[in-house]
Amino acid sequence: MKNLSFQRLKDFQKLLKKAQLDGYVCMSALELRYFSGVDLSAEEAVFLLTPRKAYCLTKEMIAPKMVLAKDFMTVKAVRGDMLGAALDLAVKSKLRRLAFDPQTADFVRGEKLSRAGLCRLEGAAAEMRKAKYADEVALVEKSCRIAAEAFEEVKPQIKTGMSEEDVRVLMALAMMKRGADSVPFNIVCFGENCADCHHTPSAKRKLKKNDAVLMDFGCFYQGYCSDMTRSWWHGDKEPAEYTKIWHVVSMAKQAADGLLRAGLPTAEVDRAARDVIEDAGYGKYYIHTTGHGIGLEVHEAPVERKGAVGELEENFVVTVEPGIYLPGKFGVRLEDSYLVTKTGSKNLTQLKKHSARK
Repeated sequence: MKNLSFQRLKDFQKLLKKAQLDGYVCMSALELRYFSGVDLSAEEAVFLLTPRKAYCLTKEMIAPKMVLAKDFMTVKAVRGDMLGAALDLAVKSKLRRLAFDPQTADFVRGEKLSRAGLCRLEGAAAEMRKAKYADEVALVEKSCRIAAEAFEEVKPQIKTGMSEEDVRVLMALAMMKRGADSVPFNIVCFGENCADCHHTPSAKRKLKKNDAVLMDFGCFYQGYCSDMTRSWWHGDKEPAEYTKIWHVVSMAKQAADGLLRAGLPTAEVDRAARDVIEDAGYGKYYIHTTGHGIGLEVHEAPVERKGAVGELEENFVVTVEPGIYLPGKFGVRLEDSYLVTKTGSKNLTQLKKHSARK
């Protein structure tokens, strides 16, 4: 798979030129990876990007990691303050109009850059990250496949008497053995805990013979994440109310994901799902947005909510995840991740051979 970090860098440099900026100081781990293809922490490097050149200021022991970016980035090993070295290089290079993104800088670094006279360029890279490049699409698809296949392995193993924590561990192991880098979230809920959107799995709550189950999980694969949720009734005495809300949520999800395509107003995704749930009389029990972008972060732009500005574009990757939560009883959430195309979408987390009643 071809690394398109160089293309992302070139596209960002065009943005800098259009904004009449001489340079941009890049410090967040997400942006470091986005523009270089190298897995770096915020403490390992600082990039100075100009409309024509790209510099990596890093520690001597980290410099060998930058071999992946050697063809399009000048690597300079420095001792001590990497940010200070980047600012010194900017002065020597006579770069007068520099910018940084305050959304990605901690307070100390942000204060230092502001005192140095840098201007703010808020959310420019985050805006770029909405539409995925081909290499990113492939990585997200792999991450989603890992999560979906892991679920198919684990679900038959879930038995009465197991704890939420038991199942959480099984899911984590199933994803890791398939190549996941890490498991950023892995929510397992039984019974009344299914009404808690972001419940923390408990070693004490055991699965009963007849219980609601909700699992919301995903993994990182080479820096890119997946996100999916499955809800079902464990046992042969499914309450009529549970059956009803499951089908309402399923219809809401279908109404929303059936609309996905480039050019669709983002707010329309939320409206479609919310209308179904409100019409069924459960509006006050739908307590979150309908979805969000995924990529280098589990939650990133765009957010599918009422009043959202903008439209979906080709190669956005978004979730659709309506839910109904009845406090003290149970809850249902159904979620898949989708690649937006010109004419529709591709479900990345639904394995074709299995039905939706999972």
